[in-house]
Amino acid sequence: MWCSRFLAAILLLPLSKGLFTNTAEGDLGVMKFQHQAILDQTGAFVMLWSPLEDEIHIEIQVETTGFIGIGFSPSGGMKGADIVLAWVDDFTGELHVHDRHATGMMIPFIDKQQDITVAGGYQNDTHTVLRFSRPWNTCDDPEDMKLSGDTTRVIWAYSYRDPEGDMDMGIHDQRGTKSIYLREPRFSLPTFSEDVKSIDFLTEEVELPDHLDTIYWCQIYRIPGLVTKNHLIGYTPVIQNGNHEQVHHILLYECHVNESSVHYEQWLIAGGRQCLTANMPTSWYYCSHTIIAWAIGSEGELFPEHVGLPLGEAYGGADYYMMQIHYDNPKLKTGVVDSSGLRLYYTDQTRELDGGVIMLGSDVEPTMIIPPRQHWRTTGICSGDCTQSFPKDGIRIFQGLLHAHLLGRAIAVRHIRNGVELPTVFKDMNYDFNYQQQRVLKEEMVVMPGDTLIVECDYDSTRKAIPTFGGEDTDDEMCLAYFTYYPRMQISRCLSVPTVSQIYKPLGVQKVYFEDKSSGKTFPLTDGYTGMDTNRIKEMDKKFLENPSGDFQELDISLALKRIVAKSPKEYENRTLYDMLHDSRTWQDPKVLAELQDLTNYGTHKSICGRVNHTRIQRAAATVRYPDFIAFKPLEDEACSPSHSEVYVPYESETTDINNEDQRTSEGKAVNKKEKGSSPAEGHGSHASAAACVTVSLYPLFLFCVSVWRTFIY
Repeated sequence: MWCSRFLAAILLLPLSKGLFTNTAEGDLGVMKFQHQAILDQTGAFVMLWSPLEDEIHIEIQVETTGFIGIGFSPSGGMKGADIVLAWVDDFTGELHVHDRHATGMMIPFIDKQQDITVAGGYQNDTHTVLRFSRPWNTCDDPEDMKLSGDTTRVIWAYSYRDPEGDMDMGIHDQRGTKSIYLREPRFSLPTFSEDVKSIDFLTEEVELPDHLDTIYWCQIYRIPGLVTKNHLIGYTPVIQNGNHEQVHHILLYECHVNESSVHYEQWLIAGGRQCLTANMPTSWYYCSHTIIAWAIGSEGELFPEHVGLPLGEAYGGADYYMMQIHYDNPKLKTGVVDSSGLRLYYTDQTRELDGGVIMLGSDVEPTMIIPPRQHWRTTGICSGDCTQSFPKDGIRIFQGLLHAHLLGRAIAVRHIRNGVELPTVFKDMNYDFNYQQQRVLKEEMVVMPGDTLIVECDYDSTRKAIPTFGGEDTDDEMCLAYFTYYPRMQISRCLSVPTVSQIYKPLGVQKVYFEDKSSGKTFPLTDGYTGMDTNRIKEMDKKFLENPSGDFQELDISLALKRIVAKSPKEYENRTLYDMLHDSRTWQDPKVLAELQDLTNYGTHKSICGRVNHTRIQRAAATVRYPDFIAFKPLEDEACSPSHSEVYVPYESETTDINNEDQRTSEGKAVNKKEKGSSPAEGHGSHASAAACVTVSLYPLFLFCVSVWRTFIY
């Protein structure tokens, strides 16, 4: 009796859990989803979803009567993807749904363990619709992906025809990928009240050169007619049609210098210039306080109802702004002319609090180095010496943007207070260069005076044969976080970068000299402008007004390393640091790589604690090192629910660990051990614990029951 009941249960299971076959219903009933995204360019593939505590509910509406598929991919491709494939049979009306996985560019295999719960689906004359749910963590490794709040690369595909069978189908007719934050709402622009005005800051028909893959273009702007205090409350990008591929990111800076109108009014009608080169006017270097950071993939940003960024010098903001656009043209496309920019939304009905933006991470300098063919980490430290100048009650961060370039794979911001790491609020362990939307927090992150913030970026350079340096070019790298917060303060930058000695010591160099006989301040490029006399600025700007902007120049700040020359030992004498780092033999020594990784993360860093007016906090330390702290240990991932065709059995050690108070604080979260921190992937719980996903297969019992059944029949 028990065998027959067990066999019946197993045979009926596919009707409710994956491998779904049932008559398709034309009405799924009304379900209000929290989020919606159009995955393709034509609106033919729509995804709706609601993130719950333990699972996610998804509906897809696709303009086809053939098969449809949606999946989650580690890279945006088929390999390693976790896929749900469905269709409604044109003849029988049956709905077929499979939980599948792909190992490459081939028909996805049906999972042994079906982890989706099908709510239903149907097909009409034009569309096929499917609604299902699945746990965030199915514990079906490696056939399923664990979903989280990190960037998720959603892949989609559909055909205009039904398959001939479960593993007999033609190639899809349409496919694509889109990066999404599954746990966060999609940006949507509301209908504003009448007091909200808008203004567009747009470039003026910038002709991109066809011999440079990267340029930065800057232009000065002002918001006219502000006679009272106004608040900036949000923005959206305005990208010229056809140029989405070239416009990579846009920054808007406040300009702060004495007698600002004398310096900047003249530039309002003069047009733009190439940034960070000899073509850039001197006064523009004083436009350094970021208030908007938009990057590719973002749809815009709105601030909460109680916060706005002040506009106007008289009200704690600025009168003049510099917009910087990063143009990326890797294919050297000819004839690209662009007039993109930003649309700002502002109001004279001011909010309760003034907000601001602070930039954290690794300063953009060539001593940030990623060797070739490595998995590498870069660290930027905002030290307690700098945050001591924060307001006495701290600042409250409500949203932020994590930023790296093409090699970036993971970014996390660690928060240390009184020698103890707090839970990680900002992290993305699946970073996508082409999707950089602001992360909006459900609960504000409080940073107190004396706290330390560490931005850690992981890179994959395994396909590069030459080193990568910190820089502005798309092929250079960055490791930054832009946090929007309140109340506004005068600190705008809290960064660090390895000192030069941390670079040349692992190479065996003992002493260096600077070829230009300077004191060693060879970079950043703007150091020489700090604190410059305003009359001197006027004189230098006059030359730029008299001469039109010159030809486009290549921006490669790593060339500054050519000015650093080895003095000893003799075997390296007169070799530049640039040449040594570009010598392939340098990277063949594992000891060099290990020491460089250690020193650039945990050795001496130059500290930058900067005000909005481009000056530095004098009492902040000039150098800083990675601090010792008690690392935060997240609770183990949830145990797998027995909601599939296998039974979950915990290890005995799981129970022991949960009750081991010696390894936890009173909150049960911090390891009582000082350490320099594990990798973001380990230290921030991005992977399920192996012990949390142990299962025992029912397949042997199934075969036994089948044999008994056959014996009984025959």
